[in-house]
Amino acid sequence: MSVQVHPDDDYAERHENGELGKTECWYIIDCKEGAEMIYGHNARTRTELVTMMNSGDWEGLFWRVKIKPGDFYYVPSGTIHALCEGTLVLETQQSSDTTYRVYDYERKDQDGNERELHFAQAIDVTTVPHVDGYADESVETRRGVTIRTFVEAEYFSVYKWEIDQKVELSQDYPFLLCSVIHGEGSLEHDGHTYPLPKGAHFILPAETGSFSIEGSCELIVSHI
Repeated sequence: MSVQVHPDDDYAERHENGELGKTECWYIIDCKEGAEMIYGHNARTRTELVTMMNSGDWEGLFWRVKIKPGDFYYVPSGTIHALCEGTLVLETQQSSDTTYRVYDYERKDQDGNERELHFAQAIDVTTVPHVDGYADESVETRRGVTIRTFVEAEYFSVYKWEIDQKVELSQDYPFLLCSVIHGEGSLEHDGHTYPLPKGAHFILPAETGSFSIEGSCELIVSHI
């Protein structure tokens, strides 16, 4: 993917015809050994950011971090970022496509044209100096399940459920968006049983109430 940055809601509303900004997060499902991603930058001031972008000092500008399966990264608006080759993630994000492209590796389309870059907007919205997105991770363990809280933020909350036997749960939010990322199991609700193979995605609506999951599986779960 191109190296990019997203605006916050205020900037997008003023400059993108009332659109939303974009905050997102990534759970690394799989990647090559030694894989990296771009997560932030090394400019200490906005003037330095402008100088490095205009001179094409991409190696000096971009902050690369080593990643591995199971890592979680919170990517708030204003963060320069890019996934690199061979990386599979589960992304939770604001519902927005507002993107400012910083660098596209000088790739060309079939007509020989490079994709448009958005230097002026990127300079406006990039957080300088870079600030790591926080992850207020906590762990709750009880019979049958370990619940890892990755982030509870303004736009979404994201958790990982690690289930090793039958566990009784309840749905107390406007919805729960669930993805089975490892193992398999089954969900029981209101007298019905639903299989949960690896790769299954499902929504538990507000009126779900109590339910149970049985099996050996891991799920990424989010709500607003």
